[in-house]
Amino acid sequence: MAKAAAAAGVDVAAVEEHLSRYVVSCPLCKGVGQLGVAHDECRIISGTNEKDGIAAVVVMCKRCGYLMPLAADQIPGARQKAKAKAA
Repeated sequence: MAKAAAAAGVDVAAVEEHLSRYVVSCPLCKGVGQLGVAHDECRIISGTNEKDGIAAVVVMCKRCGYLMPLAADQIPGARQKAKAKAA
């Protein structure tokens, strides 16, 4: 499941390793190993205040299309590429 490809904002391999380590399955269809990772980091904001938003990585079930946001700062190494570009 782990791929060597890394995107600009998200280290895809680190997210896929996290998903496989904790055996994350789709809550809708219970599919394991069928999850794809978005290559760009997004933000989930509350109302109109962008400063209160949290960084998220979107994971999609390839089997049923269910979208799951995961907090990027809770996945070790997921934001590593974004931090390296900022420095």
